[in-house]
Amino acid sequence: MSKPLQDSAMLVTLTVSQWTARKHDRAVSNEVDKAHNAKDGGRYNKLLIRKDALDPISKIEGAARVYLYKMTLAWGDNGERLLPGALFMEFSKAISTFRSEFDKEVRNFVASYPTLVQEARTRLGTLYDPADYPADVRAKFSFPPPAVTPVPTADDFRVNLNAEYVDEIKKEITARMEQRQHDTLKQCWTRVREVVQKMTERLSNEKSPIYDSLITNARELIQVLPALNLSNDPELDRIASELNAILVPPDRLRQDKRLRADTAKKADDILKQLPWA
Repeated sequence: MSKPLQDSAMLVTLTVSQWTARKHDRAVSNEVDKAHNAKDGGRYNKLLIRKDALDPISKIEGAARVYLYKMTLAWGDNGERLLPGALFMEFSKAISTFRSEFDKEVRNFVASYPTLVQEARTRLGTLYDPADYPADVRAKFSFPPPAVTPVPTADDFRVNLNAEYVDEIKKEITARMEQRQHDTLKQCWTRVREVVQKMTERLSNEKSPIYDSLITNARELIQVLPALNLSNDPELDRIASELNAILVPPDRLRQDKRLRADTAKKADDILKQLPWA
């Protein structure tokens, strides 16, 4: 029997911001329109500094978001993600590491910022405009701790209305919450399907290369799946166990054609059992 989501999970929102180092140049955009007898034909965006200067920061943000999506489930319409309580400590430590790495790369960028601006004078030519460059570029970067809030319940709705209306609104809230909980289970099954389908496709085709990620992605999913299974669906636990049983080191799959074919068949057998095709 599953626990109420309010007792087993929380909502987290990750908000990371960084300077894009791009600027819409209206004058150049107008010049291009005029040259081609066009109107609102496009936008010319200047790259204020070398793109690779911001790549280390962008990669950390991207990795943090990939990790967030792995450890959580989609919830709501405002960027909130449902985080199982069982994963909270691990999640907090990992995000703290991402934040430290982000801050380190931002410090490196800020230190090189004056040089990058000087380089832009030459690279941009007459497109260079000193007003495009913020004096306090550090303020353009932010990676605060994720916002954590409880999963709401219908009882959280309190307003001075006729009791009949309040009861009706609470019923609607409860129905919406139940649908979202159902959707979280569907997300778990979708993740399993994506992993198993990729295994089936790769292993069934002898010409397809076998990358380590084919197996590591499956193992990582199995590690978090019990916590993500907030509905305590026994069928999901059973499928996860079957999937875990067929995982072997990728080197063995690359070297043993018979094992590869056998694993492909077992993966296909699992795939046929999955709901929500």
